[in-house]
Amino acid sequence: MKNIKVILALVLCAAMLVPMLVSCGGGNSGDNDGGQSVVNDNETPTSVPLDLTFEGETFTILCREDNAYGEFLYEIAADENETEIVNQAVFDRNLRVEERFGIDYVPYPVPGHWVQKEEFVNTFRNAILSGSQAFDLIMSQNAFMCELGLSDLYYNFYDVPYIKDDINNVYFFQDNVKELSVNNKLFYLVGDYSLTNWEYLYVMYFNKQIAEDENLEDIYELVRNGEWTIDKCIEMSKGVYRDVDGNGYVGEEDLFGYITDYENTSDALFSQFDVHSTSRDDSGNIVLSMDQGKMVSILEKMIAFYQTDDVFSHKTSSGDLEIPFDAIFTEDRALFYPERLNRAQHYRSMETPFGIVPFPKWDENQPGYYTQSQNAYSVAVVPIDAKNVELTGAVLDVLSALSYDYVTPAYYDMALKSKFARDNESGEMLDLIREGIKVNFGYFYYSELGTGGIMRLLLHQENSNFVSYYAGNSKSYTRNLKKILATYADSEE
Repeated sequence: MKNIKVILALVLCAAMLVPMLVSCGGGNSGDNDGGQSVVNDNETPTSVPLDLTFEGETFTILCREDNAYGEFLYEIAADENETEIVNQAVFDRNLRVEERFGIDYVPYPVPGHWVQKEEFVNTFRNAILSGSQAFDLIMSQNAFMCELGLSDLYYNFYDVPYIKDDINNVYFFQDNVKELSVNNKLFYLVGDYSLTNWEYLYVMYFNKQIAEDENLEDIYELVRNGEWTIDKCIEMSKGVYRDVDGNGYVGEEDLFGYITDYENTSDALFSQFDVHSTSRDDSGNIVLSMDQGKMVSILEKMIAFYQTDDVFSHKTSSGDLEIPFDAIFTEDRALFYPERLNRAQHYRSMETPFGIVPFPKWDENQPGYYTQSQNAYSVAVVPIDAKNVELTGAVLDVLSALSYDYVTPAYYDMALKSKFARDNESGEMLDLIREGIKVNFGYFYYSELGTGGIMRLLLHQENSNFVSYYAGNSKSYTRNLKKILATYADSEE
């Protein structure tokens, strides 16, 4: 982080034409550790030797910059003078990495919202194809990074020093490692450095005052008893609707039992109800495996529910800056609201208490409460032209371990459970939610496979004839899966 702009000018200027560097992160003047060794007995061990250094090297991470749609830089960079607890944990982590390896840790942010996909992808694709060695690590949303053909530009993590030895360590998310490893190849790594993996988890918010006014059962107790099902949620939502503005029409100014969009939140129904587009066969091969009968039942139930006055649903797009759901919820005009976990911080100003619970089960026979992260969470890839893959492996390994030790606890235990959650029960519920995270190969390749948007499309069309729809597209899904799996084939084949 020392003299970031000067260093980047020297490293990148001659190599490629790229957007101007956005200055981010603090300096190295912090007094953390009082100049003592940053390694102590409380830190999670890694395979990286404690005496390994790369004195004078610059470690450059291509990442997403903050924009009107979200904040991303906080995963990678931090302000030394900002006392917010997560920011400070990220700053301390980065400082420890710099001091341990004797390097300058340099974030390189470029626009990274969905509508800026091509700009982001072209930034690293052009750099790698030119052999510029501009970036040591790339982090961006998984929906960008898994585009067909791009994996040819990435190292296999099973070949990356130190990472390959620690791939099963706790600071790398093992569900992702298991689900995305094919033929002993893994191009995308997710771990505790990826705060967006937590931020983008889908949860259910509920307005406690409305629940009390409606004399509803204790929702927390329903969750604990395994009785929090979609039928129970629908039952509780019935009769909540009020024509608040008195115009005789159902509109966004009214009060509802349930509010939702048809886009990203609908995607989460796959995990919520434990249906997935792909699975592993007995030989461990990735195969298409959508439960068509259950999909019909899900669509029939949810379409009928959405058609009632008690539900306000709305089709949003990636370019929408203003959507009505947050206003409806914060103005106490919605009982239930499924949304991402990071929205909790925006509801802190609410005077009315709200709670956080898992998504309801399909039925009481479902083993657990399940959820997923929106496919915009950050994954890491190592570019094949990285100037020193040993440097990249060592830094990413230690960065992830330190994130596990310091950043995740700051975010999860302190920021979320203490600052954003309104009660002890919500903290308890967050633990259940985290235990139920689902990762699916087919959803990871959301756009490339073509199955990811089925739920949102058919719900918006009010079409429950999933069997017919799937039959008409199954050849395309089969062809797409074959193309995806070809990227994992042995080089000898």
